[in-house]
Amino acid sequence: MQISSKRNHLLLLIFSLLLFCAALPVQAAPGGSLVEPAQLKKWIDAGYRTEQGERVVIIDVVPGKESRESWFAGDLEMLKKQLAKKFGAQSPAYKMLPQQDKAGFLGHIPGAILNISHGDLETMERNDGPIVADHEVGTGTGIDELLQGHGITADDVIVITSSQQTPWMACPPRLWWTLYYWGFTPEKIKLLNGGNKAYALAGYPLERGVGQPQVRPSKITVANFPTRHFEARVGLQEMIDLVDSGKTSNGAVYLLDVRQPPAAFYLKDAHNAAGSQKPDGIPDLYQIKGYSYNTQDKLFTRIADKKQFNLSQMMFSKEANDEKTARLVFNPAGDPPIQIPNGFVALHTAKTVSGNSPLPIPIGGRSGDFEGIIKGARLIKSDSYNLTIPAIADQGNRFKSREQLRAVFAKAGINGSKQIVIYCNAGSLGSFYYYALHEVCGFENVRMYDGSWQEWANLTAYEPVDTSYVRRDVETVYPSWPAMSPSITVFYGQNNYLEWNGKQFVNGATGSAATDRQVKPGGTLKGDTRWDTLHRSEHVIIRPSNKVNDPQQYRTYNRTIDWPEVDTMPSYDGVAEKILEEDRSYGMKRRAISN
Repeated sequence: MQISSKRNHLLLLIFSLLLFCAALPVQAAPGGSLVEPAQLKKWIDAGYRTEQGERVVIIDVVPGKESRESWFAGDLEMLKKQLAKKFGAQSPAYKMLPQQDKAGFLGHIPGAILNISHGDLETMERNDGPIVADHEVGTGTGIDELLQGHGITADDVIVITSSQQTPWMACPPRLWWTLYYWGFTPEKIKLLNGGNKAYALAGYPLERGVGQPQVRPSKITVANFPTRHFEARVGLQEMIDLVDSGKTSNGAVYLLDVRQPPAAFYLKDAHNAAGSQKPDGIPDLYQIKGYSYNTQDKLFTRIADKKQFNLSQMMFSKEANDEKTARLVFNPAGDPPIQIPNGFVALHTAKTVSGNSPLPIPIGGRSGDFEGIIKGARLIKSDSYNLTIPAIADQGNRFKSREQLRAVFAKAGINGSKQIVIYCNAGSLGSFYYYALHEVCGFENVRMYDGSWQEWANLTAYEPVDTSYVRRDVETVYPSWPAMSPSITVFYGQNNYLEWNGKQFVNGATGSAATDRQVKPGGTLKGDTRWDTLHRSEHVIIRPSNKVNDPQQYRTYNRTIDWPEVDTMPSYDGVAEKILEEDRSYGMKRRAISN
């Protein structure tokens, strides 16, 4: 009887523990889909087979077709030509090429199949209702074609990596997220931790040349997958509803803008070299204690030793920024201090650790009608936390550990207890953060606004009349390597910004109404405000329009800054979730045909 009693107590204890565990929040396995270089090498040595005998297919994802002859091939001379043309021979991205070549970082993993990202399969131009947007998730038909072309079957394990290093973190997570969205499980789609660089650092050689294994096209279709992960995506209608409901502003939903600082900044000229409040034609950012600045050659001269630095070096070089004489662009404690509101980054917050300190505002690399942030969004860098790429990954391009990342995100108030919605410029970098939060941190309630800024910023019912709220005057700088953006556009000169007060647009600095002589109804939505996102945003600067900018007058006016050509349907009166409806029906239609 005593033994039976102890057994009953033990059974009761086990049952209680099971109930307790069932009540705990469900979390994804930490890095369950993240594969290490050593594990991949073991699979390769086993004939591209897992321990269970599954075939392993390695997909090397690059953003453009030209990368086949350069990054994938590991061709140093070709890379020099491409990067010199794209970023300039003075950029760190270009200068680091010989070092990368010598270290064995150039080339692809043996047996890898090249996949061109940002093309017409993985991402597509699709219509969610009121706008045809670029870079939306690929259709079921497109994903089928992509997978079939690579000879992938439902029994294979896919390992996604990239030979490109400018940047390495955008393309592979985007393909992973797309396949996950369409129903692949983390057991079948893996991300190589650190990509090709980590593989080489682990002591495994990369291959040069464009040769790839021959594949036999398969007949796989995502229509046959039993489940989808459509909840991973936020569409336009839901994004608008989240803003209009106040959930992005009241903290019910954590909206994270992951466009990377350093990016473009609005720089103000309100002081002269002596520090008095009198413009002198030189942006305040350039007037740094201990330095003089020449507007002709655009060089800073350190007074102490007469050494010269360009803007890029002043912003990113450790030598120039010794914290005694110079100041980093991200340092909220400027010298002389730049007053907020309407400081050199044209962004202020009501409550920060150190008061109304300037914060970096990320600027979309893709053309849009305006710049700013979605209402209520949090930036990835403030004076109290830092969620930029270096905080997420180490120098070997590897994700930091689950414990490290949870600690990093906790400083920004992210612990997985609330729904997290991520957006970036076009959904690529957003998928990197999605992966870090969902797969590495193990937070389940993570989603990505797929349209991101390239969709949001092209839905406006307003346009500028003059240049009061238009950005202009540009200079290119180069951050230290490696970085998300090998080159960065910095905008300077005085720029006001707009805020919506619930009834009208007002000047963000003064609170005075923006008059109809500055901003008027119009824009891509022709004044129809139902789908307008400009008034659903904060800290807004309108991009130049050919109606208000004369190329002879504003030298930075060009097609990359001007409003892009987009197709909008201002009178669309349905629900802006046509992509979701189409994707939901894809499997049903295919199964109906096969039956």
